[in-house]
Amino acid sequence: MMLILIMVLIAISGLLALGLALWHQEKQRQWHIQRYLETSQESGLEKLSKLVVRVGQEKREELEQQFIEAGFYDTRFARFYVPAKIGLALVIILLIVISDMTLSNKVMIGAVAMVMTLIVPDSILAMRKKMLVKKTSRQLPYMLDMMSVCVQTGMTVEAALAYLAEELKAFDKDLCFHIKKTADTSRITGLEKALLELSERIPTPEVRSFSLTLIQNIQYGTSIANVLADLAEDMRQMQVLAMEESIGKLAAKMSVPLILFIMFPIVVLILAPGFMQLSIG
Repeated sequence: MMLILIMVLIAISGLLALGLALWHQEKQRQWHIQRYLETSQESGLEKLSKLVVRVGQEKREELEQQFIEAGFYDTRFARFYVPAKIGLALVIILLIVISDMTLSNKVMIGAVAMVMTLIVPDSILAMRKKMLVKKTSRQLPYMLDMMSVCVQTGMTVEAALAYLAEELKAFDKDLCFHIKKTADTSRITGLEKALLELSERIPTPEVRSFSLTLIQNIQYGTSIANVLADLAEDMRQMQVLAMEESIGKLAAKMSVPLILFIMFPIVVLILAPGFMQLSIG
């Protein structure tokens, strides 16, 4: 009798254990299903939203950088750049569609308008960036002279950059912006990295020489005042040589319009009376 009771208890315990195992397995299966559904919903909606936001943020940062490189330092208008281009393109397309022109003229004018609307603004920004880089490089020797004077008075390089960042506002706002950004960056990441970023923002030999000279001063502790003055003088000589080279190339460039617009008309004026007399005679 005792043996039968023990066997019944063992059987009941086994059934309870089996029931608990099945219940735990079902709960685990439901948890996995719920997690899969949540993951699927996130990948379908939230991940798409996050991707759009991230791409938009990256595009906006890229546009802001393009505006800064082109000399437009108020980046609040960068967010309206792409919508303005798209809106202008849509308005032009609408005006072309409702016009009374022929289909071929609509297609031709629409294609030209789309190119002008979508490509020309970017080309203008790129052109302004190129002009700004050249202008900033031309003004750099004057900044080096002022920096040399600041260093001779006892200022450190960091203090001289911070001082010039304020004093250059009336001289050149573009050069002032880059020097101020370099001074602010040097307080956070160090002067060497700030100078390397400056040479990347303005990729010209003059700025690269200036950055490498200051980096050499940081690494080896050499005297910097006389070096800056000599570097400014070398930059001025290079600018004079570049101008002389441009003047030397001007004669070769003028030969083509000289031949087309002066020599050919002279030949026509010389030969025309003879041909006219022959034709009359």
